[in-house]
Amino acid sequence: RESKTELLIELRGIADPQSRVAVNGTPAVRHDREFITVVPLRNKINRITASAKDKFGERTQTITLVWDKASFKRYTVRIDDNIFFLTDLAKEKPHRLFDHFYLKELKRLHEKYGSKFILKCFYRNDHDPEKFTLDRLSASYRSEFEENADWLHLAFHAWSEFPDRPYQHCSEEKLSHDYDATMQELNRIAGEKACTPPTNVHWAMLPPERFRVLKDRGLKILTSGGYMENQIYVNGKVEKLQSGSCDIGFFYEQDVAHHMLQKRCFYDPDHDLFLSRTFFCFNIDTPAEIETKIRREDSAAAASGCEIMEAVGHEQYAFRRYSNYLPDFFERVETSCRIPTELGYRPVFFQDGLFGNPAWE
Repeated sequence: RESKTELLIELRGIADPQSRVAVNGTPAVRHDREFITVVPLRNKINRITASAKDKFGERTQTITLVWDKASFKRYTVRIDDNIFFLTDLAKEKPHRLFDHFYLKELKRLHEKYGSKFILKCFYRNDHDPEKFTLDRLSASYRSEFEENADWLHLAFHAWSEFPDRPYQHCSEEKLSHDYDATMQELNRIAGEKACTPPTNVHWAMLPPERFRVLKDRGLKILTSGGYMENQIYVNGKVEKLQSGSCDIGFFYEQDVAHHMLQKRCFYDPDHDLFLSRTFFCFNIDTPAEIETKIRREDSAAAASGCEIMEAVGHEQYAFRRYSNYLPDFFERVETSCRIPTELGYRPVFFQDGLFGNPAWE
């Protein structure tokens, strides 16, 4: 039961039948080995300690619970690997920002569904013969970026697309340099109002000892489609691996990975970071597959308690000059916006509040 000041939850566990169990100091009701009690959550982050005491001593276990206060169904759209449209803005110099087809389509979807987009950007375009870099784009579109900052954000993704997994074993100096150089240019191009800390890095592999570099720069969330369920390409076909191997998930181990498969979100108290798992990618899944996956996850929300969704894809598949161009790219993106809207999800930026929920702000 939720009120403005607290969330009451039922907590169950097992302990030796002869022990006296208390939860946060309050005696629990015992039924043989089982104990049960009602616990109030009054803060965003809550520590719950259960103690079992008998003639031979006392044992305790503490867990951390998050109260998603006044929660509501919400979704965001993240597009990684952005550099093609920035290259075009510099070389083609369209009169208005939204004269470019890519941004024009995103604006159309925003106007139709209210969708919000975070575009994760590279500093260098590895596909460009001249190896375009962000410092070559003027700030002439800055006012338009700022005017649309309520639904369109730019953020750091990596220095460039290649090599793969650039930060899997990186130094602090490498990550700091790439982030700061990229964000300096993005802030100049689009203004601070239209820029935001990232929610992941290229390939979603970053050693935990480097989390601090991004946390110091405002990071609150790490998102990935990996953790445990991995997709690989074999002879041009996508194959799923359901193995004990954890990958594309920031080096978290199997305990967290299995939790993410079931619940899709997690709070890491050791690093004070929230994790989110995406479950489809609109440059891999067809519109029909996207709709099926979204509706399936929504149906499971009652059991998982997860009211957040993140659509994810990659920019280059929208461009005809890209070797793996998808003619229906924007149909896929639109499905990623339309179905959550039909199901009652509201558009947010995950970086705002708690996965887009401002209740604790």
